[in-house]
Amino acid sequence: MSELTTTEQQLRLALSMSSMGVIHMDYDTQLASADQQAARLFDLPPGVQVDRETVHLKFHPDDAVAINEHLAESMDPNGVGEFSMEHRIIHDNGDVRWLSIRKKVIFEERDGQRTPVSSLLAAVDITHKKQEEDFLKRSQETFENLVQNSPFGIYVVDTDLKMRYISKGAREHFTQFDPIEGHDLETIMFTIWRKEFATEIMRLFQHTLETGEPYQAPAFVENRHDTDQAESYEWQIERTTLPDGCFGVVCYFYDATEHEQVAESIRRREQYFREMTDAAPAMLWVTGADHSCTFLSRGWQDYTGQSQSDGLGIGWLDMVHPDDREDAHRIILSAFERRDPFEHDFRLRTVNGDYRWAIDAGRPKFNSQGQFEGYIGSVIDVHDRQVAETSLRQRAADIEASESRLRLAAETTGFGTYDITTTDSQNIWSDELFRILGLPADGAADENRYASLVHPDDRQRFRQTLRHSMLPDGPDQHSIEFRINRPDGETRWLIDTGCTFREGIQRSRRVVRRVGTVQDITDRKIFEQSLQRAKRSAEMANRSRGEFLANMSHEIRTPMSAILGHADILNDHLKDPDNLLVVETIRRNGNFLLAIINDILDLSKIDAGKMDLQKQPVRPDTIVGDIRSLMDVRAAEKDLPLKVEFAGPIPETIRTDAVRLRQILLNLVGNAIKFTNDGEVRLNIRYDQRSKLLNFDVIDTGVGIPSEKLDSLFEPFTQVDSTSTRSHGGTGLGLTICRRLSQALGGQIDVSSQPGKGSRFTLCLKVDASGKLIQPNLNSLPAQETPAPEVRLSANVLVVDDRRDIRYLAQHFIEKAGSTVYTATNGQEAIEFIESPDSPPVDLIVMDMQMPIMDGYEATTELRRRDCKLPIIALTANAMKSDREECLAAGCTDYTTKPLDQQKLIQMIARLTT
Repeated sequence: MSELTTTEQQLRLALSMSSMGVIHMDYDTQLASADQQAARLFDLPPGVQVDRETVHLKFHPDDAVAINEHLAESMDPNGVGEFSMEHRIIHDNGDVRWLSIRKKVIFEERDGQRTPVSSLLAAVDITHKKQEEDFLKRSQETFENLVQNSPFGIYVVDTDLKMRYISKGAREHFTQFDPIEGHDLETIMFTIWRKEFATEIMRLFQHTLETGEPYQAPAFVENRHDTDQAESYEWQIERTTLPDGCFGVVCYFYDATEHEQVAESIRRREQYFREMTDAAPAMLWVTGADHSCTFLSRGWQDYTGQSQSDGLGIGWLDMVHPDDREDAHRIILSAFERRDPFEHDFRLRTVNGDYRWAIDAGRPKFNSQGQFEGYIGSVIDVHDRQVAETSLRQRAADIEASESRLRLAAETTGFGTYDITTTDSQNIWSDELFRILGLPADGAADENRYASLVHPDDRQRFRQTLRHSMLPDGPDQHSIEFRINRPDGETRWLIDTGCTFREGIQRSRRVVRRVGTVQDITDRKIFEQSLQRAKRSAEMANRSRGEFLANMSHEIRTPMSAILGHADILNDHLKDPDNLLVVETIRRNGNFLLAIINDILDLSKIDAGKMDLQKQPVRPDTIVGDIRSLMDVRAAEKDLPLKVEFAGPIPETIRTDAVRLRQILLNLVGNAIKFTNDGEVRLNIRYDQRSKLLNFDVIDTGVGIPSEKLDSLFEPFTQVDSTSTRSHGGTGLGLTICRRLSQALGGQIDVSSQPGKGSRFTLCLKVDASGKLIQPNLNSLPAQETPAPEVRLSANVLVVDDRRDIRYLAQHFIEKAGSTVYTATNGQEAIEFIESPDSPPVDLIVMDMQMPIMDGYEATTELRRRDCKLPIIALTANAMKSDREECLAAGCTDYTTKPLDQQKLIQMIARLTT
């Protein structure tokens, strides 16, 4: 036993002294035991058994398939049980080693079968050999590439002067011979050269082959026989031994023409390099291996004033600032010793004697053999950058001081601040932020703790804002309002406003810092909520007011329609002047009351935002003519002249709402006439083409207005004094409506006045003018409208209204015009009348829209549903909503309002029944 132990020890000693390592694998336990050398080769822990898989994991991925195939074959009971191969393994530190292994599998008979029980693997590190083989392979490839890509043409002929080998560069000169291998050199030469020259070439080849004397030909220029082009070559031949042991001749030739072109190109490149270095903004330099300067570009002399020759050696140091000279020289010498690149800055004297900061940077240069040849580098003026960096450092210090002051100011004004640096996870909160969040000031600044306080209903929105701010392409700024539930149980509203800073570009962009402020806005939110409640209350009040005014309009206009209509009927039947005067008084006061109602409703429409403007192209001179036509009568009643004047040309057409513009001017001119007893009233129109402003000046010589009353003149229900109402009448709404209408039309109304001398009201409109400018002719302005001719009807008309007075009035007007009238008191009766086979035929329906049982909207909709095609005229007193659109939407054909206008109603019926 001791002898066996001794033998084993001797074997282990021999193995340890060799480079071979051995691994024993037990297949029953799947454990491997590696000796010291094998452990080193396979990068395994020495003296420790490892599982089989640990060894296999060392295999290089590119070799693993082949190794596993060999392993499988070696364990085949019918196989040889061993194999050899070369493969790579990977150490844990990433090193890749080549091993040559031989493995022997040991089998036993178990249950009558040959079973692998263990194996021995011997391995040797052949990395060095593989590297040498790879080097030789690359060398061979390099040699082949050099030959094939050599600027020289190379070919070899054998003892019989036949072509044996030709390089790529040479083959290009013999393109007519393909393949050229095996051709007689003599045939080739006599094909491309003249006879005498080819004969001499063959003599020289034969001489070298026989004697072994090399021959180098001088450069020559000769015309090729096959192309008749002059070519210049340098060539030489020498005898060589071929692989078969026989002599041959190798020929090297070079196209001298191309060589000359290359030489010229090199000269041009050298000249270009010189010009480039001289023109470069940097000062370029080169040194030898002894750190002595051997070249300075022209820029050095231009910058420093020192000649290039004086700067060579170490003369350039004279231009360095005395305080920087020693460091500059020491840094360069130190870099030379280490052969390291260097960069340092110093002050350099310029041609005008000033010193400016410059950066000197150099890199070592080596020749093709790797020998150090010196340094090459440049000197660049960075004075402005140096000054800027100093300024930036000062600015950074100022910013830091400003940030400190800002934090102090923020805390003083109730702002909490945070500053989060993502690169080092630094999170800084101000004391005020801790207070706002209800957290102890000595606690940690924790973003997760901050987020956990956010109200559950706001948490998703808060996290989404935070997540977006952290994206590489996310927003640079954010602001979000949200609630938090503080630890003390109180819910507070906060606003978080911050900035995100990123660095890098495109995909490499990343967030590096976030800063921001947090403010408690609970009081503001409470105030906003109270405002919202007040707004809702106001809107409800407006709706209630609108509904009230609509009902009021209906309830007032309907009896007013009866009063005015019956006054018209009385006027047709009475002849006594006193009675006619009474009727006229009723009509005049009824119309005055109607005007008051219209003013109130107009103001309500404007306040409710329901005043719809119908802007269309209109002629302003026509509107002015209408005003004069309407107001002439009123002015004549007071023996006042109404003068209309155009101060220069005006646009032929403007785009505006003609009805509302006419309403404003009628009110202004009407007021001027009302408050003027002596003198005159003038309407001046002027246009400024540059500013596109159209001005209407209404000037009177009336009572005037005190200056202290001008500011309140346009307030609703306001007059200069209470006596105005008693002496002149009115509600005080006219000017309010005028100003608001003018603003809606894109203009304004200004006023100037002197008590006792009169007033000037100016309507100024910014107009959308088109077409040419015209000078209106006052004589061509329309005079008073002539009454429309009487219209006669022959249609059968159904009048539907719940008010007997309105039914009677409409019936009277329509029958007076020649039609037959039938009546109904509500929508249901109207439908029954139309549907009844016993009813007479009807040509048109006049339908009141507000009635009991079934109103006009329902009745019209139902009639249309039953395919009734009759024209239906809507009759309504509702002036608040978009009455016309609602009536037309219900199916009405047209629309008219109360009080009934006899002429308008008859003309509408005639148009729809003709």
